[in-house]
Amino acid sequence: MNQEISLEISQKLALTPELRQSIQILQMSAVELAATIEKEFLENPLLEIEYAEEPIKTFDDKNLEPVDVSTPTLQDFLIEQAKFAIGAEKLFAAKFLIESIDNRGYLVEKISELAKILQVEEGFLEEILAEIQKFEPAGVGARNLSECLRLQAERRGIYSGILAAIIEKHLKKVAEHKIKEISRVEKVSVEEVRAAIEKIRGLNPKPGASYGFEAVKFIIPDVRVDKDRKITLSSQIPRLSLSEIYSDAKFLDEDAKIYVASKLSAAKQLIIAIRRREQTLLRVVEEIIRRQSDFLERGMEFLKPMTMREVAEALELHESTISRSVANKFIEFPFGVVEMRKIFSVKALSAEEITSARVKSMIMELISGEDKKNPLSDKKLAEILNERGILVARRTVMKYREQIGLLSSTKRRK
Repeated sequence: MNQEISLEISQKLALTPELRQSIQILQMSAVELAATIEKEFLENPLLEIEYAEEPIKTFDDKNLEPVDVSTPTLQDFLIEQAKFAIGAEKLFAAKFLIESIDNRGYLVEKISELAKILQVEEGFLEEILAEIQKFEPAGVGARNLSECLRLQAERRGIYSGILAAIIEKHLKKVAEHKIKEISRVEKVSVEEVRAAIEKIRGLNPKPGASYGFEAVKFIIPDVRVDKDRKITLSSQIPRLSLSEIYSDAKFLDEDAKIYVASKLSAAKQLIIAIRRREQTLLRVVEEIIRRQSDFLERGMEFLKPMTMREVAEALELHESTISRSVANKFIEFPFGVVEMRKIFSVKALSAEEITSARVKSMIMELISGEDKKNPLSDKKLAEILNERGILVARRTVMKYREQIGLLSSTKRRK
């Protein structure tokens, strides 16, 4: 029986150690990669390490200061549960799925695409996802709103009758307040529909939102782009090379030769994985630079809509490769340090959304540079923006200022 199970697992999970390591290395931050390099150097005598000559600098994406983040992320919380609930032979695939869950709690990539990357059967990942969907918080791992609400309703034992029908078929009608239409289609009273909707409103459409966002304790920019658009990788990450020790392997006994061979293979695999990470990262940054001339010259408010899918298609890579290559990574531009994920849009933005984002950015810039003893009023901000060709009313300025969490001029005065 155990042999049959082992055979089934080996057929389903054809993930090579090389691919596994490449995926892990690709999505590491500079800090995580530096720590991994140092750990591998200490454990593998076939590796040589070269440290940066300059001291490590730490930044956040606003004030160039160290960032201290102690709130556990949703992914941290899920991985801890996976360690206890999922067998060791499935744990890597489980972690891969968890890392594809966004901060709302949704699995944002298709199982079919993830299965291709891991070189496993879709059914294998579906089984693991079903286990993850049993974790806390209820509703996590859903692929859409309907599935998220269903998982929570099932957990509470209320998924039946008109409530189940609404979750499966009528969520759009609920958003449009078409209560009577739902009542007519499902042949129940309006009161029953309203009672079911009230229960559904007690469920959480974003089960992961209460957990800390993924972050790193100290930020080292992975890439620097200067004013001439020259791209350089961070010099803060130690460089690895192969030691010459293995050249004397012919004088060793058989056991020592086997040991050296295994360590040599591991060292080469690690170096190759790091080089692939660097190459992918450079290609992505080059494509960003090609598409974002105004952004590079003038700052965040001139960032054009750009999705990971568009970049993936241009580079002939999978979208999940782009997602992992920018995860936990930062670029240092002449105007400041930017988290790479913030450069991408989830979807193409409308002209109205672009204008809104630009105005908010300009308001933040104006307020950050104001005289703190005589701060700019909303009326004055509107006047300055109008002078710059941005026609916006005082009330609109007030709305945008409140949306980005800035106080009124009277409360900002020092």
